[in-house]
Amino acid sequence: MADEVTTPDTPTSETTFINPDGTYKEGWKAALLPEDLRTEGFYDSPFNANVKELLKTAGNQAKMLGKKGVIPINEKSSEFEVRAFRTATGVPDKYTYQKPTDLKMVELPDDFVNRTLEAFNKANMTQPQVDLAMKTLHDFLKANETEFEKSEQEEIDKINQAILTEENTAYETNSHYIDNAVRQFTQGWSEEDILKVFGTADSKGGINSSDHIELKPLLRKFLINVGKQMGEGRMVIGETGGKSLQDQLDEVKKTPEYTSGFGKLHQEAINKALKLQEQINKQQGKPQYI
Repeated sequence: MADEVTTPDTPTSETTFINPDGTYKEGWKAALLPEDLRTEGFYDSPFNANVKELLKTAGNQAKMLGKKGVIPINEKSSEFEVRAFRTATGVPDKYTYQKPTDLKMVELPDDFVNRTLEAFNKANMTQPQVDLAMKTLHDFLKANETEFEKSEQEEIDKINQAILTEENTAYETNSHYIDNAVRQFTQGWSEEDILKVFGTADSKGGINSSDHIELKPLLRKFLINVGKQMGEGRMVIGETGGKSLQDQLDEVKKTPEYTSGFGKLHQEAINKALKLQEQINKQQGKPQYI
């Protein structure tokens, strides 16, 4: 009878702890790692979830040993490499940014800001780089705003100068006619609502806004005609020479020259009433419209 040949038990291969796809089987740390390394979080990182990634990480770290500076990344870089690059260069997960408050005509929408910062983060920009980019945007918008305001004011000044040139010495009297007409036909309005429509002579509101300034000459002509036909001043109490401005105005309005409705004397009476009204307006602090 032949002697039985016995073979020694073959120890379990350490490779049995690796799945065909490169991932690890349960117990792989106890079988493959020294005891003092088994608790290192490095091996639990998702960047080292399989043998292929682990070897790639080890290789990248080996390349970095003894080198100064940062290893550049590209479209083929792993998540680990990207994270290492961002950490080394100081790219934050979230930027700090305060929207500007000195822009009058443009307000940066929150959605635009968030999408812009998200794009910057994907581009691995640092906080100082983001600060510079957003400041460049702000300076561009501010410069455009300043230039627009300058051109807007130039247009307003041009139209106002044309009005002064055309009306000449009649400008002040015409302005009182306009004031009369506006007051007469806006009775019951709040001062705020009146200003929304007509603005004041030295403002950019109402008819003086850039959107409506071109209509100002025509509106003045219309209201001057209305004011002349009315020939009435405002009734406000003040004191001058022992008689109230109200009394003086009443006296003028009762004269035949004022009530006759035509001729040189009639015009002089109207002008006198307007001058009284001017004093009343100044005392009350009412604005001069248009």
